Amino acid sequence: MRPARVRLVALLALLVPVVLASIAAGVEPGLGALVLATAAGGFAMLLAGPVFRVVLAVLLALLGLCVLLVAVAALDGGQLAILGVVAGGLQIVVGVGMALTAARWPASGSRYSRTRVAGDPASDWDALSAGDDPTDGAPTDGDDRPRDAR
Repeated sequence: MRPARVRLVALLALLVPVVLASIAAGVEPGLGALVLATAAGGFAMLLAGPVFRVVLAVLLALLGLCVLLVAVAALDGGQLAILGVVAGGLQIVVGVGMALTAARWPASGSRYSRTRVAGDPASDWDALSAGDDPTDGAPTDGDDRPRDAR
């Protein structure tokens, strides 16, 4: 299977426990915060490098353990709590699977790189958008006043 497809399957598989845990959040409000943390971790995996993706996948598996523990603590809540237990177990399995395959995922594009090519107008505009001054280090004539004020 191609790396892009492996990434897509892994992220879609993460969606299942997120939806199940969000349904179970009606029984235990703490599950809602864990669902949000899981979703943020899933989105962060799209931008992260190979090593950080593995770290995030392990953290997602640990979040699954937290979902499982919170749902077990609320087992008197009925079927929704059982749904939370299932969601936590699935998230642990998906997190471990992601940790095993994350190194093979394709790298994020250069769009998220902070490097700038000297003399490239598009790179200069991107630097301005990021808050960097592309003229830093440019030779000056010694006069710091704006050119129209001279």
